[in-house]
Amino acid sequence: MEILIFLFRSGLPMEELMKVSKTRGEQFKKVEGLIQKYYVSDKESNRVGGVYFFDSKKNLKAFRNSELSKSTPGAYQFLEDPDVKILDVLRPLKEKDELLAIVE
Repeated sequence: MEILIFLFRSGLPMEELMKVSKTRGEQFKKVEGLIQKYYVSDKESNRVGGVYFFDSKKNLKAFRNSELSKSTPGAYQFLEDPDVKILDVLRPLKEKDELLAIVE
């Protein structure tokens, strides 16, 4: 599993950011290998973004090269280059069944 952390400053107000994220959400649901995406806000640095969980490096790389990914700066009106981190998951604390029990 791979994690992509993607934070940026936007020229859009929060209400408009939320509209854009909802509009683009259906496209993200179709990204191959994307297990989950969390939309996040860091009020301290005035940045927003996403934390993405991918099933493999291959699918993460394919996403990063996709038109959906490349269209993100324009859709969210980036004010500067994003802060991007890619992390390898070494092991989870809780197994999948334990997580499902928490969510349900």
